[in-house]
Amino acid sequence: MVVWRVPLFKVFSAPKATITITPSKGSFVVGDTITGTVSICPQEAFACDEIRAELIGVERITGRLQDFGGSADTRIYGAVSPGTAGSMQQQTELVMVKNPVNVSGPISMAVGQRKDLQFAVPIPSNLGPSYEGAREDGSRMQRRWTVRVVVAVEGRPDLESRIDLSVSMPPPPPGELNSLQGKAVSGDVDGGASTKPMPTECPKCGAPITMTQEDLFFTCKYCGNSIAIGSGVQIKKHSMILNRLFTQQIVEAARKYMDKGILRMNVARDAVITGVKLRYIPFWVFPVDVTTSFRGTTGGYGTPVGIGGSSGSTVEEIGKLILVGADIYASSQRRGRRGMRSSAGYTPPRAVAQTFSNHYVWTMMARESMINEIKSFDVPLDQKVPFDQGKIPQEAEYLGSEYIEDEAKPRVKAEVDAKQRQVASSRVQVLETVSSNITIGDGELIHAPVWFVYYTLKGEGYVIAVDGSVGKTLGGGRPTIKLK
Repeated sequence: MVVWRVPLFKVFSAPKATITITPSKGSFVVGDTITGTVSICPQEAFACDEIRAELIGVERITGRLQDFGGSADTRIYGAVSPGTAGSMQQQTELVMVKNPVNVSGPISMAVGQRKDLQFAVPIPSNLGPSYEGAREDGSRMQRRWTVRVVVAVEGRPDLESRIDLSVSMPPPPPGELNSLQGKAVSGDVDGGASTKPMPTECPKCGAPITMTQEDLFFTCKYCGNSIAIGSGVQIKKHSMILNRLFTQQIVEAARKYMDKGILRMNVARDAVITGVKLRYIPFWVFPVDVTTSFRGTTGGYGTPVGIGGSSGSTVEEIGKLILVGADIYASSQRRGRRGMRSSAGYTPPRAVAQTFSNHYVWTMMARESMINEIKSFDVPLDQKVPFDQGKIPQEAEYLGSEYIEDEAKPRVKAEVDAKQRQVASSRVQVLETVSSNITIGDGELIHAPVWFVYYTLKGEGYVIAVDGSVGKTLGGGRPTIKLK
């Protein structure tokens, strides 16, 4: 056994040695394993306890954290550097990952004896590529990937060396890329004749685009830029609602919904939960101002004067009574009975002409394939934050929008027009004419968290949808009656 005796004057200094890190290739992609060689050339003899390689991913953000809807608790991947925590700081350093791996155990170094050691460090697949530039929220970010090699020296300060690496996003598989490019050229993606080639990288930060064949939108995970595939149209505003609930809270909300209503006691007791899934669902939200003018008639109830008197033949009196009765019955079937009076007095029909205005914040699901379990959803706009893929849990399923803003607006216009017609109909017995002047503002695409609770009862399967931000049940299946 060799016993190393370190002179006192060397205890406070690291050994003299050159450490060279040589990656196996020039650049890597997210999800790769970084491999390479560590070469150590000592200029003096020493012993080391271990040699380790660390992958360090750091985001340095210039701009207040609250600018993009996060905080030191909700936005970061790991620990915040000392002195930078807090939402009011102008510069924040976020440690995405710090992953050490062992390269070698105890080893002795002799003068002039070069040691070449292999290392392998994985890059997490849920983190971002190297990047420096502006984010969609106005802040500026620098994301850096570094491999650091540490030689832990026995009884002396450690030796270390580091090298920055280029990390990018993996390109889509060739089959998917060709299919999407074909869709973009033919116009199948954006609903019109488009000859623009499908972009292969984010036009804002350069990160490669990765999609499935069903994706019609691309939102960059790293700078927040959102575009429509095929048309290349940029989404003006893309936000999200953060999920704030856990699986157990969602299941409890779903069980309460199972038992809600007459004759449904103990449904939750007998139900078997078979699965719980979080999905981020896209919604288009538009500010809408509308002015509606309509004409119609109301009134015409009771018995007209002259019916039931001595004048006129019996046949004429009976005929008038039949007509009045038919009119009263027909009017009672129409919506809105504000003009009804007792048959003791007759109210003749009168013309009504009115104009009224409304302002709506109109929400509609941004998918052709509607999700039946979501009966209605008032997106909690007070909780929205700028879209950030990093805030979506890894286990959640992300659903893209199936049509762009210009395709959503005609749908919103039709829905608002129908709503105004319904309001006008409620104010008269007979609606004769109605017209609406509808102004729709710029849309905002919002992804909201919706949990889906799957359960079975007596061999039948059901699904319940629950809002992940406040725990409100949005709808779903329940057995019609549960007698027990």
